[in-house]
Amino acid sequence: MSVFTITGLIVYLLQALIWIIIVDCVLTFIPSVDRRNSIVVAIRNITEPMYDVVRRIIPSIRSGGIGLDLAPLIVIIALNLIIRIVAHF
Repeated sequence: MSVFTITGLIVYLLQALIWIIIVDCVLTFIPSVDRRNSIVVAIRNITEPMYDVVRRIIPSIRSGGIGLDLAPLIVIIALNLIIRIVAHF
């Protein structure tokens, strides 16, 4: 495989990961989603380890009993930064 093919594959996988995070975020706003569904569990198994790293550094923002978890946003920003770095080479 050439370098361009490997780079393209890495960028594609990182972009797919961003979409998985977006789907995960949307699912949290739908109360009727069965959290035990195998697809939902698979998505959570992919995203939660990344979120946990960020949550150790930046905890959720609490205001009046409502929590705002910034972990997905920060992970998406970090992945976009990695994509730019990888695509540059």
